[in-house]
Amino acid sequence: MQIRTKIAIQFTIIIALILTIFSLAVYYTSENFRKQEFYNRLNDRAILTAGLLKELKITEKDKKKLRDANKTFLSKLNAEKVLMFNEKNELVYASYEAEKFLFSPDFLNQVRRQKYIETSDWDNQVIGTMYKSEDGKSYVVVASARDKYGTDKLKNIRDTLLISFIIGILLTIFLGIIFAGQSLKPIAEINDEITNITAYNLKQKLNTGNNKDEIAQLALNFNQMLERLERSFELQKSFVSNASHELRTPLAAIKSEIQIALEQDRTPDAYKAILRSLLIDNQRLIQLTNGLLQLAKSENRDNSLLMKPTRLDELLFKAQEEVQSQNSEYNISIDFDDIPDDDEWVSTNGNEALLLTVFTNLLENACKYSPDHRAEAKIRFNEKHCIVAVKDNGIGIAAGELSKIFEPFYRTANASKYRGHGIGLSVCRRIIDMHQGRINVTSEEGKGSTFVVTLPHL
Repeated sequence: MQIRTKIAIQFTIIIALILTIFSLAVYYTSENFRKQEFYNRLNDRAILTAGLLKELKITEKDKKKLRDANKTFLSKLNAEKVLMFNEKNELVYASYEAEKFLFSPDFLNQVRRQKYIETSDWDNQVIGTMYKSEDGKSYVVVASARDKYGTDKLKNIRDTLLISFIIGILLTIFLGIIFAGQSLKPIAEINDEITNITAYNLKQKLNTGNNKDEIAQLALNFNQMLERLERSFELQKSFVSNASHELRTPLAAIKSEIQIALEQDRTPDAYKAILRSLLIDNQRLIQLTNGLLQLAKSENRDNSLLMKPTRLDELLFKAQEEVQSQNSEYNISIDFDDIPDDDEWVSTNGNEALLLTVFTNLLENACKYSPDHRAEAKIRFNEKHCIVAVKDNGIGIAAGELSKIFEPFYRTANASKYRGHGIGLSVCRRIIDMHQGRINVTSEEGKGSTFVVTLPHL
């Protein structure tokens, strides 16, 4: 079912409920008003009849005169009956000739107890009231009649409300379809525009209309998503291009050395020299492949990634041991600004293997780019975060390049003479992002750099 149809149906149901409630309220209010008005008329008739009776002696002749007066001077109610009973429940007056009366002694006694009663008898409305004459005698006066005029008027109101209800529903359906179509027209236009967007024209943007309503916000968010996709595609293409270039270099070197070795017979020592050169190129290839695997792993935002409480000081010492075991000339010192009383202040909820990669890369870079191959790591903390700073006194980074060093395969101009592929810092940034942390750098060319990792502690 289309959204336009759903909106029209929901709109119609809401209006139908409103009209139903309104119609029922009008009808029952009119009905109650009609009843109360007619009961008041019956009560007035009963009191008026009793008042006339007190001026007459209750004889058959006077009763006839009163009946004639009722017929002549009082407005006639349909099927009107006025009865008057004494204290013994004996009928002392009736406004019509009849041999049998339908009002039981129980009803008359109930009137005496409650003084006034309103009830109904089939189509007739009935009231019972007490009247006390000047001589102290109490009478029960009962009046009943059928409100033909009020019933007919109420029927007209009911028919009018029913017809109005049906017309209102039909108009609501018609206008609801038009309204839903007009409201969803911008979405239909967005749909048409989206259909024409492919991986080859991500620069195309959606029309944001008036830039004020929710649909404009939807188009704006979609445009922002297209920009993120475009950047992702560009990064992917850049990654493939750079990775291909980086892989091609050691592979080309290996191929060339093998070809040279096969051109002529050589001495065992010459073959050993070629094999050693091949081993170095092979190690470069392995390092590059491992870096690419780490970069791909850092892109994995899978929620199933194992996170557990991890002590950052222990990770730093482990990274120190790993870097120094591979490079005996490297010297790394680790220190606390302040020893924490609680281990949780230097612990974070993270993946131990990935965080170890971060600190290994930072310590290895710091030693590699320092003339004396020294690096200093310091741990401090505050109420919310644990902060690790890795400092070196190496070649430093130019101010114009600081914003680019975390891009994949980017290498600064003064780092070209050092072996590397420009992958490590990109891996570090993405791993830290996965842990809801941040990594910043301050540097001065020729004097060294300081990388600061901030992670939320437990």
